Amino acid sequence: MTSTSKSVALDGTFSPRVMELRKKIHDAEYVEYAVQRIAQVLSRKIVEDNEQQLMRRRHEPK
Repeated sequence: MTSTSKSVALDGTFSPRVMELRKKIHDAEYVEYAVQRIAQVLSRKIVEDNEQQLMRRRHEPK
């Protein structure tokens, strides 16, 4: 028995979700929005991590 990816049906066709994503990656607006959203999420995470590190340093015994 061979395993198949959930995105590819036994007949070799792609799932509707994969087909939807393939269509979206050719849409410049969609890709631009996705990149901006990723940048926002990463930036927020970096700021949060830096704030947590700063708080830890403030509470460390000297």
